[in-house]
Amino acid sequence: MGYAGQPMKVIKANRALLQKRNTFKEVKEMYLNSADKTELEFKKVSPQKLAQIKTEIRKKAKEDAWKEAGVYIVCTVFVLYSLYWLFYL
Repeated sequence: MGYAGQPMKVIKANRALLQKRNTFKEVKEMYLNSADKTELEFKKVSPQKLAQIKTEIRKKAKEDAWKEAGVYIVCTVFVLYSLYWLFYL
């Protein structure tokens, strides 16, 4: 069994923790003071290399679109065949 003094120790410990908390305003000021604005630096790329990168990206996007369309077609055929088999056979 516990004794009567333990609840008072818990209350005192909780009060000590509450006094150490920062207010929202203090936290906001600390964040704004510590957060510097980051300047981004991009690599310099020649126009020819940039055009090559764009064509590669477009080619990859077109391939992905065809693959996605193929998956949709195969799934649609499978579902229609399953429904046909389920209801008519």
